[in-house]
Amino acid sequence: MRPGPKLMIVGAPKSGSTALFRYLAEHPDVHGHVHREMPFFGRDDEFARGWEHAVEKYFPPEAEHAPLVAKHTMAMYDPSAVRRIVDTTPAVVVAVLRNPVPRAYSHFHYARLRGWEDAPTFEEGLAREAHRTVSAPPRARDLQYVGNGMYAPHVRALRELVPPERLRIHLADDLREGAARICAELFELAGLAPYEPDVTRSHNEGRSARSARFARAFLAAQRPGSPVRRLVARVPSRTLYRVRHVVNRLNEGPASIPPMAPATAARLRAVFAGPNAALEGELGRSLGAWES
Repeated sequence: MRPGPKLMIVGAPKSGSTALFRYLAEHPDVHGHVHREMPFFGRDDEFARGWEHAVEKYFPPEAEHAPLVAKHTMAMYDPSAVRRIVDTTPAVVVAVLRNPVPRAYSHFHYARLRGWEDAPTFEEGLAREAHRTVSAPPRARDLQYVGNGMYAPHVRALRELVPPERLRIHLADDLREGAARICAELFELAGLAPYEPDVTRSHNEGRSARSARFARAFLAAQRPGSPVRRLVARVPSRTLYRVRHVVNRLNEGPASIPPMAPATAARLRAVFAGPNAALEGELGRSLGAWES
């Protein structure tokens, strides 16, 4: 297996990881994957086929011999994936953690955009979460709005599995206030030449589906065993992803997302109070700003 990525972002979803990935991928010596995520290390069948399979599936052809940066925001919830990253690649492992209350709200609206969620309100989505199962390996479409914000045990696992010199954990607030500094440190840790990406650009802005019904129908067409999947079975994954990305973008429009209901926000702050206190202990820093 050839060396994997130099930098690997492992979480958390809807926490600023896409922005960081785009900043790092701006480096002229680096290539990022064309897919939104690279779940290679969490998929047994793909991992068994070796790193060359990942390069062929996820990265552009010109990336074959370049240093790579990758992102799979559910990897931090999957110790097996983290072990594979640590054991088979030289990657610096990076996690970005966002206040779990707005993170949950963003996750819900992203799930609606992608057709994963048909609950009409965030409150209904939260009510349904308790009855949903978690995949193995876990996926963002498991719709664990609260569950994915319980960071402490996953941060503890990262610290146990990843050598400290190869692990960096940042808050979304850190990224918002000091993205250039964070990128400079990560480039240095990865052995890359200094470079200043344009950190003023916004990435992954909030969007909403023009047609929620179309989003769900298009998602159903992509499921294994569907007639469409059988029809395009021989089409390269990179090509399929680009087509899927274009179709998804055509169904997206500017988001008009109302603020979270104050009562819901207050209830979630109470739910996360204990887990956030545990996270403070793991990180050795205050998260008081998350209480407001």
